[in-house]
Parts: sequence; C-alpha cells; structure tokens
Amino acid sequence: MTRRWGSDQALLDDAEARHRLLESASRCIVRRGNTQIRMAEVAEEAGVVRSTVYRYFASRDDLLLALLLQRIDNALADHVGALRHPEDAPHSLQELVLAPVQSVVGDQLNEALMSSESTALTTALEIGSEQIVDVILRHYGPLFERWQANGQLHADLDPRETARWLHTTSLFLVAPAWRQRPEDAKRRFVEQYLLRALVPQIGQ
Repeated sequence: MTRRWGSDQALLDDAEARHRLLESASRCIVRRGNTQIRMAEVAEEAGVVRSTVYRYFASRDDLLLALLLQRIDNALADHVGALRHPEDAPHSLQELVLAPVQSVVGDQLNEALMSSESTALTTALEIGSEQIVDVILRHYGPLFERWQANGQLHADLDPRETARWLHTTSLFLVAPAWRQRPEDAKRRFVEQYLLRALVPQIGQ
C-alpha cells in the first residue's frame, strides 16, 4: 500500500516514508545539538503535517528508537567488517567495544545523540533495550559462536547476556564524562574489567 507524501505528488511506500522522517529527525537533532526535538519540528522539516509523523511513529521515543536502531545496525555491520583479526577474540572484542566510542567524536549526529542534554535518549534506550540487543546479536552472534567453539570465550557464557554487557560498556564509555578520557585509559578499562570476564586465558 502506498500513501501520498505531504504535498509531493510522488507516492512513497512505508519504508521510504519512514526513511525520510528519520532523515528529517536527524537534521533536527544536529541543528539542536541534542535529542530534545518535537514531533511538530520533524514534520516541518519533512514538509508534512504532524499527523503524518504520528502515522509512522507513535511518539518521540519511538522515533528516536527507530533512528538508534538504524544507526546501530549500520554501524555494527561496518565494525564487524573492519575487524583486523576476526579470529582473535580479545583484540576483536576490544575493537567492537571501543568502535562506538570512536565513532562519536567528529560525527555531528552522534555527538548530538550522546550529548549530556539529550535526556530524551534515555527513555528510547530503555524501551528499546532488547531490540538493540537483537541487532547486536545479529552481527556479533556468529563471532561469539566461533570464539566459544575454539575456546576463546568461556563456554558457559550466554550470547544474549554477553551482547547486553558489551552494549552497556559501550554506552558507559560514550557518556560525556568518559568520552574525553585518553584512549589508553579506555583500553585498560575494557581489558581489565570486561575481557577478563569473557576470555579464559585473560581471566586466569
């Protein structure tokens, strides 16, 4: 089924309409420097009435969550593809945890999303926590399986719980208080407090 897009005569399917709204929301977030946007603001940016935005996203939280899921999905695919030694669990885990941190500085949208003023992001992260874990598992799950099979991850680790901890650690490190700390400090934190819990030879 297709619907008209605002005053545009072109007909868009739902996927394209959602994409346009997420792009408009991204521009609004960058302009504000945080996630405290309004649905009316997104509608104006997209050139549609506010009810069109609500047709696809029930609330600002749903809109922000959809944007997060889209960006996380794309970013994780890039992170996995960029692993220098995908068969080396300790090095790869460190890269996967630190890559989201490194992707914030210098990226206008990521900096705005993770701004200390972006209090609206907290609710979106809470309501979408399991959906985010689903995305992480889709990209990291095959790695976890291989690493467990060859003894590089503890055999009794639950993949979903492992994904939750990696996500939680990355969120902690992208918070403004930690984001500006030296790279070496972040790497030491990951090695001492995360890798020792996951990788047998480091934990011994």
